[in-house]
Amino acid sequence: MTIKKAASTVAIGLGLFGALLTNAGAETLKIGVIAPLTGAGAPHGNAMAQAAKIAASEANATGGLDVGGRKYQVDVIAYDDQYKAAEAVAAYNRLVKQDGVKYMILLSSASTLAVKDSIENDRIVAMTAAFTSKLIDSETKYITCLNSIPRNYVPGLIAWLKGNLKERCVVTVNPNDETVWEQARVDDKFLKENGFTILGNELFERTQKEFQPMLPKVIGLNVEVINLGATQPSTAGLIVRQARELGYKGIFVKTGSPGPKDIMEAAGSKEAVEGLISMAFADPSTPGFQRVAAEYKKAIHQEPNQVLAPYYDAANALLLAIRKGGDVNDTSKTANAFAQVLPMTSIQGDDLNAGPDRQLLSPIYVEVIKDGNPVVVGKVPLVGGAQ
Repeated sequence: MTIKKAASTVAIGLGLFGALLTNAGAETLKIGVIAPLTGAGAPHGNAMAQAAKIAASEANATGGLDVGGRKYQVDVIAYDDQYKAAEAVAAYNRLVKQDGVKYMILLSSASTLAVKDSIENDRIVAMTAAFTSKLIDSETKYITCLNSIPRNYVPGLIAWLKGNLKERCVVTVNPNDETVWEQARVDDKFLKENGFTILGNELFERTQKEFQPMLPKVIGLNVEVINLGATQPSTAGLIVRQARELGYKGIFVKTGSPGPKDIMEAAGSKEAVEGLISMAFADPSTPGFQRVAAEYKKAIHQEPNQVLAPYYDAANALLLAIRKGGDVNDTSKTANAFAQVLPMTSIQGDDLNAGPDRQLLSPIYVEVIKDGNPVVVGKVPLVGGAQ
């Protein structure tokens, strides 16, 4: 199978040229990234690719990653899956069969599920930001979820909403794909348990940019809160803009896929997004986040999406597990080593703990947009296990 978009994407070689010259005798350790690097999902995909780049360059700057007494220069190869399962399969095949990759980081649920069986059969160690609970089962040995997912943080987030909002009538809008179905199910469960009335659930195609007749229908229900769920940030901003143009005066909530800068840009004004409440993967005020964000801006010349924090932590956890496993060619040792490297300290100073099912539990915050700026107003308690 050919991969038009992935083939045209620059494979990001992340060992610094100077470091490679200095450590010419070092071997190469390749890590693949499969994520949306173009389109509406690009802020998240580029954060994933660049987080791996930063972690890799830091390891390379020390002479390489020491694994079993041998030094390895870390090289990251990133391909664009455009949020499409078929593109993810093509990218996976290229990484494994052509590039010789044994370690990967993936972004979406649909993409990870599409290559799940191949990952296990090929014994590829993979970390994923997938939100679906369908991914990990008793047979899973090589896949680890790299961040907290809805079942971990939504209970605490909805409890916060209950305690801080008087409004109770909600409509949820989400893209119609595997990536967010899990989000919608968990949101509905805990909204109902916390006394919110669900007036409706609306689905749209991920590439959609116009939201007629959906929004007039939603507003006509006398909705008080529109939950944007895990809608990608730029699309969420378009929904906010069009809803405000139609006269919606209520509250917007975002239970997944945060990105206040991209939301505000697409919404057209800070007034449109004033008061928007969202879960957040990072507190941008922490020195650790600011340091990694500065490295991102050097490479991309843009402000990063806050998912940079858990993606950077995940890349470091992967490198630690590879080092702890002691053999880059025996991926089973790396897969089993994750339990030994956790807990570890996140870039934001919090503890990263192991979840119940091959998972890193990353910290989750509550943020509110005030005068055009995201302000962290709380931290969400996390829970483990199925809901």
